[in-house]
Amino acid sequence: MTYPERMMKIRIIAPKTRLSIVINTIYDLGLCHLTPLLKGKYELDIGRPLAEAEVIASLLLKIRSVMTRFSHIKAQKHLPSLSKKTLSAARRGIEKLHTDFLQYEEEEKHLSKKEELIKKVLQEQQMLQSFSVDFSLLQRSRALQYFLGTVKGNVPALLQEKFPQAHIQQQGELLLIISKREEATKIQPLLQEIGFMPLSISLLNVKTLEQMKTEQLKLREKKVTLQQRFQNMEKQLPVIKALEEQFEEEIRKQELPLSFAVTGKTFLAEGWIPRKDQKLIEEELLAKTKGTIHIECTEPEKKDYPPIKMRNKRLITPFEFLLRLYDLPMYKELDPTSLVFITFPLFFGFMLGDVGYGLVLLIIFYIIKKKMPAAKDVANILIFASLVSIFFGLIFGEYFGFETVSPETGKALCDNANICLKKTIHEAHGVKEMVYAFPHLFSRVESHVNILGYNILTVLAVGAVVGFIHLNLGFIIGFINEMTAHNFWHALMAKGSWMIMEAGIIILILSLVNILLPFMTLLGIGLTLLGIILLGKGEGVQGLVEIPGLISNTLSYMRLGAVGLASVGLAIVVNEKLGLPLLEKGGVFIILGILIMILGHAINILLGVIGPFLHAVRLHYVEFFSKFFHGGGEEYAPFAKKIKAKINE
Repeated sequence: MTYPERMMKIRIIAPKTRLSIVINTIYDLGLCHLTPLLKGKYELDIGRPLAEAEVIASLLLKIRSVMTRFSHIKAQKHLPSLSKKTLSAARRGIEKLHTDFLQYEEEEKHLSKKEELIKKVLQEQQMLQSFSVDFSLLQRSRALQYFLGTVKGNVPALLQEKFPQAHIQQQGELLLIISKREEATKIQPLLQEIGFMPLSISLLNVKTLEQMKTEQLKLREKKVTLQQRFQNMEKQLPVIKALEEQFEEEIRKQELPLSFAVTGKTFLAEGWIPRKDQKLIEEELLAKTKGTIHIECTEPEKKDYPPIKMRNKRLITPFEFLLRLYDLPMYKELDPTSLVFITFPLFFGFMLGDVGYGLVLLIIFYIIKKKMPAAKDVANILIFASLVSIFFGLIFGEYFGFETVSPETGKALCDNANICLKKTIHEAHGVKEMVYAFPHLFSRVESHVNILGYNILTVLAVGAVVGFIHLNLGFIIGFINEMTAHNFWHALMAKGSWMIMEAGIIILILSLVNILLPFMTLLGIGLTLLGIILLGKGEGVQGLVEIPGLISNTLSYMRLGAVGLASVGLAIVVNEKLGLPLLEKGGVFIILGILIMILGHAINILLGVIGPFLHAVRLHYVEFFSKFFHGGGEEYAPFAKKIKAKINE
């Protein structure tokens, strides 16, 4: 276990003429965690964005308005660095591209709308030609009225009966009625009753129709030309995409002065830097500004809250994910990630504890790691946990829930695969039978241990012992944290008191059951009372109220065995109650039995991931971290290129 990386407070005072140089240098170094200065601190105002911020922000908006149409484009690499000359050239190019793009979109919409209209009119005319009626004459007629629309079912006979003088014609769902104008008012209500839907059409003569077809061909030619313009624009987009990324970074630099305090001619910047990089940062800033700035580096004071940069080995780093889900440590707190790296997989593996399940999960999480880079940390954590599950599976002798095999299977394994298992007598529900057992240190289901005259399942007892060790490890870490933050006496009262009280209770119990000599009873009582008194002084009433919770916290670790027993129970049901009876029937039942076993074990594996993961997390967050971990740290986030910052993490 290590403390977060040691930080130094840095304060930079410089003329405003050096503002851009200082910002660019800090950005290139990528080591300074800058602290925004609030207006009024040091009785100074806050700074304003640099002169080019507004121009770059405007160009960035134009780029984004274009790039929303081209999300698939990748940025060109090795773009020249931004200067006044390159910015001016980029501005001209972006504004021209933006104008061309707007014109393209407007023309595309216009052509598409016109093409759709022509297409609709041509479809209408084709539809109307099936009636062999001159609609242009009908439209000009003062004596006749027509109805054209769609209707469900065949209705001409019904209408013809009521309006014998009307001309009624139906083509599929399309219905045409031509009647005298005086009959129209009578026809319309009936049409509403039968669900008639009128059609709105554009009536054209033959000459106009031919013109529309010609216009349609011209529109298609224009769309081809427009598509060529689109392709020419698309060729420029990798550069534009690279400019977008460059401008996003540049705008961050342009707006950085908003975090500074300023006077008429100077500015003040504050932040944090790693202690080991202090000399490099000072030398680089002084060199770039030719010694015209003042740099002051000091150790953190008690009132300060430096940012947190954890420094774990590469193998341990993925487990920082579990710590971040909870909180980051304070600056003077030990980082427990390296301890979680050991205990989390142990807890998970102890609960799952099956060779077969562990192998399946190992393969699944390895594939997830390769296919889903975003889930890499979680996959790495569970790969470790799967390996430990295989290890405990060997200790428990469990393979997809099987601890034993039948005499026939055991003999076949020995004769054909040279895997000779040990014969043993297995008793279930009062019935004894000979089976072949997989090698194991102890069985989770059958192994018991005698504690003070009570037979307790070994896995439950192991869980309680592990809990006792884990909690006291938390008290020891808490003792170190308190001593670092305050002093030995404070650490003794706040955390050492728990261990003194525990020692007293253990001595008292052992003496009462005659394991220790009777006179040790007084020592046990004395240590217990001493621990309670120290705890009361160190943590007050809150600490005294939490004393009963110490026992419940320890017993909570028995879930390490209980969750595993539940998994074993489900595996036994799948194997012995569902799968094997069907396999023994033979025939088509073999396929059914195999499918049931695959499905059953798949469900058990899923539960075997969710249950152990959540319970292992809970034991760390609730029981363990509460003994020493305060949290509340702010993550170290140096001002640097975003991609570079992620790599450094």
